[in-house]
Amino acid sequence: MPSATSRKGKSRAAPAEETKPQAAMPLGKQLAHTDKKVRDRAIAGLIAFLSQGGDTEGESSSYVRLDDDEMAKLWKGLFYCFWMSDKPLVQQALAADLAELLLQIKPKTASSQDRFDASVAFLEGFWDAIVREWAGIDRLRMDKYYLLMRKYVNATFRLLAREKWEKNAVQAVNRILTKNGGPMTWEDRRVPTSISTHIADIYLDELNKALALPEVDSQPACPLTAVLEPHIILLTRTSTSTVHTRLMSSVFTPLLENLTLASPSLSLQQDAERPTKKSKKEEPMFAHIVMHSCVGQEGQSDRSSAKELKKGLLKRMFEAAANEKATESNRRKVYQVWREEDGDDDDDEEDEEDDE
Repeated sequence: MPSATSRKGKSRAAPAEETKPQAAMPLGKQLAHTDKKVRDRAIAGLIAFLSQGGDTEGESSSYVRLDDDEMAKLWKGLFYCFWMSDKPLVQQALAADLAELLLQIKPKTASSQDRFDASVAFLEGFWDAIVREWAGIDRLRMDKYYLLMRKYVNATFRLLAREKWEKNAVQAVNRILTKNGGPMTWEDRRVPTSISTHIADIYLDELNKALALPEVDSQPACPLTAVLEPHIILLTRTSTSTVHTRLMSSVFTPLLENLTLASPSLSLQQDAERPTKKSKKEEPMFAHIVMHSCVGQEGQSDRSSAKELKKGLLKRMFEAAANEKATESNRRKVYQVWREEDGDDDDDEEDEEDDE
């Protein structure tokens, strides 16, 4: 009996020790383990490691980023740890856990700016790893990395919403995507175009999902053109026609159609211009983007109407096409879209003249 009591006492004390995660890079086999408890302990240790940053001695009063080599080493390990996750449920859970790290990193300084800087540093490490390792992914494993990218895109939108869509936060994320060597660069032809086209395929879906969340909806409106800036720049500057076509079919055409559908005046005008086609009266596919976005500055609380969003997006596309860095063929294509979609401007000008 006494020995049984002793064993019972030890079993009660054990969990208390396990609740204190050690700040260390976990082994790949721990993160990819089929036992959720083992994975959770590994994730907790990784959160502690990232929250600690490069200040292992705890001497700095502000967050110290991991240096580039250490971040690359960390992400190489995480990349191939995800590679080893074979069972679908484990893959899905691990992809979600790795993406949620963006929102769970908490530096000891408790500064909101330090917290965002730490998250952005980890996000940059992720996209650098995707670009660096992409060529080595075999066909059988490609879908799992597409899933991981989708999870990171969604988590990034939630991160920006937590930052109230502030201008500097949006620009920091856009810089990661569009920098030379980034996943949506138009300058570095060594970056596989399949990365940017997949981002285009999932961008609106994940933005719409994020904006549907109560914690995101309670934040200021999403600055739509600013969030789409990497796609707008790539649309006008890419030298690859297939990339331009994919961006139009995955991002701009669906979004412009949804904004038209969501605006009664634009929808009626479009029906009048195309009397031979039967219009399908459907709800906008990206309803939350339409309802929770704005044209104005980042951090703006007021939502814009669908008509205002469409005009703002077309205006930004026109401006990007007019830039000297835009290719001539892309410029012509964007101007054509602008002419076809922005026909309601004349009506607005006539209304203003009547008011005067």
